[in-house]
Amino acid sequence: MAYLECTPEDLARTRFVVSPMAQVVAALPLLGGGRLPAGMSRWTAGVRDRYEALVAADPVLRALADLLMVTDYVPDFFCVPPRVAVTFSEEALAVRRTPYRKARADLELSYWGRATAGALDVPDVAGRVAGSLTAVWNELIEPDWPRMRALLEHDIVRRAGRLAAYGWAEVFDGLGVHISLEGERILLGRVAGASHRLGGVGLVLMPNAFDARTVYLDPPRAFGLTYPARGVAALWESRVPAPDGLAALLGRGRAAVLLELAAPASTSQLVARLGMTLGGVGDHLAVLRRSGLVSRGRSGRSVLYTRTPTGDALAEWNA
Repeated sequence: MAYLECTPEDLARTRFVVSPMAQVVAALPLLGGGRLPAGMSRWTAGVRDRYEALVAADPVLRALADLLMVTDYVPDFFCVPPRVAVTFSEEALAVRRTPYRKARADLELSYWGRATAGALDVPDVAGRVAGSLTAVWNELIEPDWPRMRALLEHDIVRRAGRLAAYGWAEVFDGLGVHISLEGERILLGRVAGASHRLGGVGLVLMPNAFDARTVYLDPPRAFGLTYPARGVAALWESRVPAPDGLAALLGRGRAAVLLELAAPASTSQLVARLGMTLGGVGDHLAVLRRSGLVSRGRSGRSVLYTRTPTGDALAEWNA
């Protein structure tokens, strides 16, 4: 078992970050025929033809997909854990700038003695990989990114609340991966290889919409871990209409907003999840606030809305 030696400073710098690139890397094994998490078959069926067209035209992408289906070591240069919120373009640029020796060493570890696929045995391998991952992002992930990002941000808000209430040990135990905090060690169960000292940079925790459980190590600059986000099974399902009683009382739009606020969410997250306009969601929230059914508060740069006890009682009454 590997471990990450940490200090109170490391825990203070450990944070949650949404990584678009981590979603792309995690989607490839599923599209290549891997085990599908609950609820993911609708998404894979919807993008299957586009994915097949991409791999047919790009031997590098096909080699990547084949590698990720069989390896226990995902090359770290695919996804350098970001310290702050980033765009996919910024992450793709980081992949493209990976020195050849670093990219080559990562691939050799991933192949574990097997012959490297010819498509990946090229001088500009980092640039070619970045181009292939960008094609997957543009064609398969970006069209659904607003909904996906809202789900990932919602997951972070929920876990941040548990962090404030119970501390990091509780958060690590609830990530759905083999990780735990014991004294000054973050234990990484089922992870082979060397242990590392975080050295004050902390750990980046990245929620994933594709059920990924991957450790990314770029010592001494960055250490990261992807974990399955909550609520993915419902991400691709058709929206369930608000119950007739609540819709008749509040109006169907306001009822849908109230039901969606079982956990805190921002206006933009509600827009992405409900498919409403920004103005429509804003109007519904204003009415619900004046009625005492929702409240709002600031979390960092975001304004989050949540149901009041009265709003909870009304939603539960109509469940």
